[in-house]
Amino acid sequence: MTGVNRILVPHDFTPASARVLPHAFALAAKMKARFYVLHVTDRSDAPYPARDLPAVRKKLRRAGVASAEALHAVPIEGRSRKDGGVAETICQFADEEEIDLIALGTRGREGARRFLLGSVGETVIRRAERPVLALRGEGAGAPPVPGTLDRILVPVDFSEHAQEASRTAAEWARFFDAQVDLLHVVTGRSAPPPEQASSVPNEEHAGSEKKARQALATMGRELGALGVSVAVHARTGAAAPMITEFVEAEETDFIVMSPRGRTGLKRFLLGSVAEAVIRHVPCPVLTVRTYGRSIRALAD
Repeated sequence: MTGVNRILVPHDFTPASARVLPHAFALAAKMKARFYVLHVTDRSDAPYPARDLPAVRKKLRRAGVASAEALHAVPIEGRSRKDGGVAETICQFADEEEIDLIALGTRGREGARRFLLGSVGETVIRRAERPVLALRGEGAGAPPVPGTLDRILVPVDFSEHAQEASRTAAEWARFFDAQVDLLHVVTGRSAPPPEQASSVPNEEHAGSEKKARQALATMGRELGALGVSVAVHARTGAAAPMITEFVEAEETDFIVMSPRGRTGLKRFLLGSVAEAVIRHVPCPVLTVRTYGRSIRALAD
C-alpha cells in the first residue's frame, strides 16, 4: 500500500485544473484517501469549492472515474485561501494539512511554458516538500484512469534521486499491478541527433548503452525482489525527446521522476528535462524527491 492518505487538488476552474480533478479523485477513491480541493482567490465574490462541493461531486460523477459508493465514501473537503502568492499559498496549505500528494493540472503544449516557467506549476514543483503529480490539461485526450495502469516509466540518471523515484514507482506498480520500465538516455556532445539515434549508432554509443543496461539490470533485480515486473531500456540522444518518444511508442500510463538530477533543481526544471517532459507527454508525471514527505510505505 502506498503512503497516500491526503490528496490536494488546487482548483482555479480552468480546463487544466478541471481535467486533473477526476483523475486525482480516482486515486483518492482507490487509495482510500481524503480529498481536498483548494481555491486561491483575491476576490471576495469568487466561487470556490467550499461553497460548491455539490457541483464538484457532480463533475466527478459525470467523469465516471469512480462508483457512486466511492463518491459518497471519499471525504471531500473544499477550502479557499486568500492569495498571498498562489504557489506559496498552495505549499503552505499542504504543510498545514499534512497533504501527501499535490495534483496539478498544467497547460497544454502551447501554454505549458508560460504556466510552468516562473509561475504556479513550476514553483509548486520546486518548493513543495512532498510529491507533485502534474497532468497536462489541454489537447491530450483522456488521461488513463487509475486502476488500469499497466506501465510505469522511471527515467534513470543513476543518482540518489532516481533511486527514490524507482522505489516509489515499485510501490505504485505493486498497488496497481503494473510493470515498471527503467529508462536511461545516453547523452553528450557525441550523441547523434534524436532522429538518427537508433539508425546510426556507433561503437561508443553502443558501449554506453550496454553499460547502462547492465546498471539498470541491477536496479531491476532490486525492484523485482519486491514482487514487481521490471523491464530495462537504454537509448541514445537528447533526454527529454527520447523520454517523450518512449512514452508514445510504448503507451506508457504513468511517469515517476525526480525534479532534481545531477545538475541541481533549478537547472533541471528550467528549460530542461522535467519541464520538457511535463510539457509534452499526455500521461501524468509524478515528481518525487529525497527529502520532505515521502509517499513510500515500504521500509528500505
